[in-house]
Amino acid sequence: MPTEPAIRRSDRVKHLVGELNEAVETMRQEPEPGRTWSWEDEHVAGLNLADAAEALILALPAAIWPAAWFKEEPKAAHPPLSAYEQQLVTEILALLDS
Repeated sequence: MPTEPAIRRSDRVKHLVGELNEAVETMRQEPEPGRTWSWEDEHVAGLNLADAAEALILALPAAIWPAAWFKEEPKAAHPPLSAYEQQLVTEILALLDS
C-alpha cells in the first residue's frame, strides 16, 4: 500500500502536468483571423509556461534527475600572458602606482 505522502506527490505531479499542458496549449494558440497577440499577451503566456514548468520540476523527486546534470564543468586554465600583454599590465600598474 503506497504511503500518504507518495499519493499526495503523485496527485500534485499529475495536477502540475495538467497545468503545464494547459500553458503549452495557450502558447500554441493562434489569435483570431486578422488579429495578432499583443506583446503583453505573449509575455504573460510565456511567464505562465515558465511558472508551470518550474513548479513541475520542483515537485518531482530529486532522484529522477541524472547526477551528471549537476556536475560542475571544469574551468579552463588561462593561457599564460604574452610578452606584449605582460608589458601592458606592467605599464598599467606603474600608472596606477604614480
